[in-house]
Amino acid sequence: MISAFRLLRAPLCALALATLLAAPAAAADIFTVRGVHVDKTAESATAARSAAQVEGQRLALIAMMKKLTLPDDWASLPAVDDAIAQNAVRGFQVASEKTSSTRYIAEMIVSFQPEAVRRLLRGAGIPFAETQARPAVLLPVLRRDGTLVLWEENNPWRDAWASLRPEDELAPLILPIGEIMEMSTVPAETAVSDSEEARTALADLAANYGTSKVVVAVAALGADGSLQVTMTHRGGTAPSAPLSGTYQAEGRDLPQLLEAAAADMLSGIAVQWKRQIIVRDGTLSTLTVQADFATLSEWETIRKGLTSTPLVQDMEVAGISPRGAEIRISHKGSTEMLALSLAQQNVTLSDRTATPAEGAMPVEDDVAPMDTGAAAARSAPRWRLSVVRQ
Repeated sequence: MISAFRLLRAPLCALALATLLAAPAAAADIFTVRGVHVDKTAESATAARSAAQVEGQRLALIAMMKKLTLPDDWASLPAVDDAIAQNAVRGFQVASEKTSSTRYIAEMIVSFQPEAVRRLLRGAGIPFAETQARPAVLLPVLRRDGTLVLWEENNPWRDAWASLRPEDELAPLILPIGEIMEMSTVPAETAVSDSEEARTALADLAANYGTSKVVVAVAALGADGSLQVTMTHRGGTAPSAPLSGTYQAEGRDLPQLLEAAAADMLSGIAVQWKRQIIVRDGTLSTLTVQADFATLSEWETIRKGLTSTPLVQDMEVAGISPRGAEIRISHKGSTEMLALSLAQQNVTLSDRTATPAEGAMPVEDDVAPMDTGAAAARSAPRWRLSVVRQ
């Protein structure tokens, strides 16, 4: 947990507290699991409902732990009984409820207490991820009979993705609304193109949704009923390798086949992200950084970025001025992992000795130290923090 945030420059502190900043849109709750299917039969409808909801909470906790961990570690996940699950639950909702005199069927949404889930995984010695990637815009393109379908209503590939609620994952995906402007500027042919014009159009589409990354998922139906899927990432701060897979119908109708393929691809994206962000070595490192900001709003973005990053265990402001601060950060994982995690909060961590990125602010040298020790160390930071300018 992050310790109390210390800022001893009273005038700037008072001004910061007096300034009300608009909060960014909240990320999805990663400690919530949706779409838990339950189906129970008992001597009465009431008994069936009770048994189903208890089982749903247990199944949801297992899914929750898998959501935060890598498949390599699933065999070592702690055993979960009904009592453990219910003690970890924060609350649940029921949807698509169907009952008879002896049977109960429903879909459950279960939320868990974060610390209860953390305790279970730490107790089993299993590393896990809590950093959610910045969302990417998802463009599901269906290739069928030589035709590309993206925005049209008869796109079952898009329907398959929508049913999965991909915005709730550790690597969330946003299905665009499909407004007239989007349809005209990014038709299906543009989505699958790698031309400069296509890259610009995709970047503009992503910017409309507050992100910089687009995932193009192309599903091609074969004459034998098979499905070939390729997912390509465009833009963003953490480039990922393309994903691909071939799926056979095996008795499933087209919607079922498409949903199974989408679920597998969604899991693949999550695994890619978790491999980049999960820390297997719990050793703490200390980093002294120079934070650059032009406004209190930018300083607030940097501060919130640090306090919202699970890798950051402790932070202390050693000195501050109207346009910069020196911060000591205690963190888990490598500096590269920390930089990747901060990038999801719109904060850039870069090497101070490197050439500043376009638009980056120059390092301020008028940081007011907390004490004489900090003054001597003022030239020490090699690393700098700044706000991403979009």
